[in-house]
Amino acid sequence: MVAGQPGVDHPATWTGLSVLPLGQDEALTARVRRESESFLFLSAPRNALGEIAPFVERDMLEVSWQADDGLRSVPAEAVAVAADGLWKVEVTGPASRIQRREAVRAPIGLLVTLSWDRATLVGSTADLSEGGLLAVFRPHGDLGVSIPFPRKGQPLLLTLDLYSDELVTEVAVVRRRPREDNLHEWSLRFVDLPERAADLIRSHVFTALRNARARGITAIY
Repeated sequence: MVAGQPGVDHPATWTGLSVLPLGQDEALTARVRRESESFLFLSAPRNALGEIAPFVERDMLEVSWQADDGLRSVPAEAVAVAADGLWKVEVTGPASRIQRREAVRAPIGLLVTLSWDRATLVGSTADLSEGGLLAVFRPHGDLGVSIPFPRKGQPLLLTLDLYSDELVTEVAVVRRRPREDNLHEWSLRFVDLPERAADLIRSHVFTALRNARARGITAIY
């Protein structure tokens, strides 16, 4: 295994990551799929549109993840693309803590589907955190007519497209925000979100915040 303590000195297997190539302004999202004695193997990093980033051999990377004590970062180098398409990455220096742990949310648009009883809504997230999300759904002609709105706290099934992963989990409505159009804007909270899923969401949130700051947007939520 890679030297050091997983989660502290380097990200552990299945950890969600924010990956920043040296000299680039846009951070990418990825995940540790496995590790060997000397290398980490990452899912191919994707940008904010879900597009796979091109692999550049020997590219220097800043790899960041959410640890128990906060956000940690480690320098790394892209070595090769494995036979299964994973990026083979070598850690090249010590890890450091760059931010205390705190719940944050970021504006990020991801495809989302919400289902309960006989209803299914399709839309996009407006913001996301490990605690929940704000989503805007397309019009549904039967909702509020033949299909009642879900009750506050009623279990709903949410499917969230995280590019290389799909999260299917239970959520509950916190509130419905009135709109002048026919769209449905709802705040939802996650119910018993698995730690691996929460970790993956944190990586997307941190990447979105990092990219927003790179564009000069510093005051976000």
